[in-house]
Amino acid sequence: ALPKILSQTAPAFCMGSCSFVVEKSKKSTARVVVWREIGVQRSYTMESTLCGCDQGKYKGLQIGTRELEEMGAKFCVGLLHLKTKSSSLEYNLPSSLLDIENELIESSCKVT
Repeated sequence: ALPKILSQTAPAFCMGSCSFVVEKSKKSTARVVVWREIGVQRSYTMESTLCGCDQGKYKGLQIGTRELEEMGAKFCVGLLHLKTKSSSLEYNLPSSLLDIENELIESSCKVT
């Protein structure tokens, strides 16, 4: 699913920091409400920090706009991966479509 894709493609995303438990204190959050009341199977909350990172390629660095934009782009690529997987099964879309989209997003979102 999406978290696994992000853990493989987004340097700022850490699967080890994820929690998929529905705690009592979280029962009124949007992700839990849309899951319970509407039946959305994959509802997530993604959190960020404006402080520094303590892991990965950004360890010891302050998070800025570029890093947040990169994460947003990687999130979109992750959604595209999910869509392409389901669409290619239904419509036999060429896998090169995903490669082209990835190249476009990668080239426009490099952090320097």
